[in-house]
Amino acid sequence: MKANGAPHPTAIKLLYRGQIPIAVRGSVTGQVYQFATRYSAQLVNPLDATAMTQTRLFKQIPWR
Repeated sequence: MKANGAPHPTAIKLLYRGQIPIAVRGSVTGQVYQFATRYSAQLVNPLDATAMTQTRLFKQIPWR
């Protein structure tokens, strides 16, 4: 994400498919991503998204 809060052009939107709210620390950037409810989605740094999508808890979805 950019410092001004605007999404970075390479950001990836991930959908959370888990059952309970979680906070995930990005394995590369260290940024914390919070998913409050099942089927919530947010933009994630592509460096972190790679590891997150290798689990069954997250799925990449289009955002543009």
